Amino acid sequence: MREDEQGSAGQGGALAEAVAGWVGARIDAAHANPATGLVALAVYAGARRVLGAGIGPRVAGAGVLPRAPRLRAGASHPLVAAMRAHLVGRSVLAIEVRRDAIAVVVGEPGARLELAPGRRGEARLLDAAGGLILRWPPQGSAPPAEVAYPADPLAAGAALVEASDAAAAAQEKAALARAVRARRAGLERRAEAVRGDLGRLGSVARLQKTGQLLLAQGARVPRGAARALLDDWETGGTIEVALDPARPARAQAEAFFARARRYQRGEAVMRARLAETERALEAIAALEADVAAAEARPEALEPLAQRARSLGVSRADLAGVGAAGGAGEPGAAGARGARAGRAAPRLPFHAYRSATGAAILVGRGAADNDALTTKHARPHDLWLHAKGVAGSHVVVPLPKGASCPADVLVDAATLAAHFSDARGEAVCEVSYVPRRYVRKPRGSAPGAVTYDREKVIAVRIEPERLSRLLATKDEG
Repeated sequence: MREDEQGSAGQGGALAEAVAGWVGARIDAAHANPATGLVALAVYAGARRVLGAGIGPRVAGAGVLPRAPRLRAGASHPLVAAMRAHLVGRSVLAIEVRRDAIAVVVGEPGARLELAPGRRGEARLLDAAGGLILRWPPQGSAPPAEVAYPADPLAAGAALVEASDAAAAAQEKAALARAVRARRAGLERRAEAVRGDLGRLGSVARLQKTGQLLLAQGARVPRGAARALLDDWETGGTIEVALDPARPARAQAEAFFARARRYQRGEAVMRARLAETERALEAIAALEADVAAAEARPEALEPLAQRARSLGVSRADLAGVGAAGGAGEPGAAGARGARAGRAAPRLPFHAYRSATGAAILVGRGAADNDALTTKHARPHDLWLHAKGVAGSHVVVPLPKGASCPADVLVDAATLAAHFSDARGEAVCEVSYVPRRYVRKPRGSAPGAVTYDREKVIAVRIEPERLSRLLATKDEG
C-alpha cells in the first residue's frame, strides 16, 4: 500500500501493519450493533483476530478488538445477514486502509466490505463487479470524510468494544426501566378498574329495588316508553328508570335482578383479582427500584429481565435485554436497532397462558375479534365464544391434528365467559369448534360470525382459576 493511501499523519499505517498478516485468513464471523454503530469481522490468522469499525451514531473509529462485542444484532439483521452470506467462510484477499474507509476484499465468488468510521459513517457491501449489495444505514450517511486512525490499534479496539457494550447496556437498562414502568402503570389501571367494579356492589340494593318497583308498577308504564317514573314507597319520593322502548316495562325487571346477581356473584372474583393485582404491584415496585440501582451490564440486567417477564412485562419490550447476541439470536441493542424507526405492530388479541403453558388468545374488541379469527387463527386451531351473548373470540393454537387438552379447554372457556356479557355469572355455556367451521358473513357487523359442528361446554367459574389466567396476560 502506498503511503498516500494510508490514514492521516501516517496513523493508518499502524492499523494497516496490524492487519497485514490477515491476508489469506478465513473470515469466521461477522457482527454488528446497529444501535451503537460497531461492526466487527473475526478472522482466523494463527489465532482469532477481530477487526472493528465504529460507524456511529454512538461509537466511531477503528482498531483491532480484543473480543467480539457482547451486545449485538442476530443473524436476521440485514447488515449481519448480508455479511454472513457474502463474507463469512471466505478467504481475505486484501485489507485496504484508506483515508476515508477500510475495505476488506474476499475471494470466490468475491465481495468487498467498505467501512467508513465516524459518527455519521456507513458500511457498504459490494459484489465482485462493484455493484451495491447493501448500504447501512440505508439512508442519511454523511459524505466520505478523512478518518483519524489511532496510533495504537489494539488500545483503540479495546476502547471501541467496551464503549459499544456500555452504550448498548445503558440503552437496554433504560428500555427495561420503561417496560417495568409501563407494567406498573397497567397494574395500577387494573387495580383502579377492579375497585370501580367493587364500588358497583353498592348498587345491588338499588338494582333489586328497581326490579321490584318495575314488577309492581310496570303495568301503568306506557308501552314504548324510554323512561319511567316509579313511586318509591320507602322514601315517599320517586325513582326515574331508563327503559328499552321495545320491551314491556315489567319484562325488564328481570334484567335489573340479573345485573344485581351478576355483581354479587362476581364479588369473590373481583376481590381475588384486586388482591392479586396489589401483590403484583408490590413486586413490580420492588423490581423498579432494583432496575434503577442496577449496573448497566448484561449479566446484571438479564436476571432483572427474567423477573420482569415473570411479572407480566411484555416479552416484545424485553427482547434480548441483558443477553449477549449470538448466531441467530438477537442481542439486546441489536434487536432494538433492527426495529428502529418503526413501531411494533399492534396485535388484535391479548395472550394468556394455561397452567400447562399453552397459549390462549383473546380478541381485544369487535373488529379485533374478526382479525383474530380470520387472519391469525389457523383452520385447525380451536375457536371458542360464550354462547348466546356478546363477547370476545377466543382461540387456542393447536398443532395440526391435535386435540385440545381438557384443562386447556376449561381455561379457554373460562376466559371466553369472563370476556363476555356473561361476566359474573357462576356458570356459563361456551361454544367451541375448530376454526375451519367458523365463517364471517359478507356485510355482517364487526365480530359477527356463524359456525357449524358446535360443541358446548358448561363451565363453572372458579375464582382461583380465573385469577391465575388473568395474571398471565401478555400486554404485547
